[in-house]
Amino acid sequence: MENEVKAYHNSRIQGIVYICAELYFMKSINLIFNVVLTVAVVVLFALFFSNKKAGGSGSSSVATSGGGAANIVFFNSDSLMDNYQMFQDEKVVMEKKTKEAEDSFAAEQKKFEKEANEFQQRAQFLTITDKEAKQEKLYREQQRLMQMEQSLSADLQKQEAEVSKRIFDTIEAYLKDYAKDKGYTYVLSYTRGGGIWFANPELDITSDVLKELNEQYKNKKAE
Repeated sequence: MENEVKAYHNSRIQGIVYICAELYFMKSINLIFNVVLTVAVVVLFALFFSNKKAGGSGSSSVATSGGGAANIVFFNSDSLMDNYQMFQDEKVVMEKKTKEAEDSFAAEQKKFEKEANEFQQRAQFLTITDKEAKQEKLYREQQRLMQMEQSLSADLQKQEAEVSKRIFDTIEAYLKDYAKDKGYTYVLSYTRGGGIWFANPELDITSDVLKELNEQYKNKKAE
């Protein structure tokens, strides 16, 4: 009977060891996820430009189904991402929030791991009742940490989506007005590896777009 009791409690202790191992794995997944979140704005920004259309300086014309001519220009979305100050500022903010979330989770996880390790070292000296109580406490703490990780990740994803939409809306509104003022039918975006393999440099309006977008952003920040 004594051997069976020892075997039972050894299995429970192994369960705690498994919890610790699982949390180490969860930490690795969390770190990877946060790296993804840090660059998520960049990815969505690129995807946005690979599908959006709007207006530019020199232009090309193609025949439309109605028989008229469509004036077409393009901008380099890679260059826009690298040099649009609003995007760079928002990226820094998101990276900071991601780091804060990661640090917050890591601190809670470290506390749990310390408590679990202390339990492993003292388990053989505890009564059966105390062991079971401690095991239940550690299990509840593990569940809380998993919920915390999910909550932090979901919150960061939500904020990232809001940032992306704010940037997209700003650029789209500007390009609509720009195209209307210049008389352009389409403003295409070019990115290496995207759907456009070549574009005549004379149709490139990237410099104009960047200059005016950054000027608008600078004025808005000064308000």
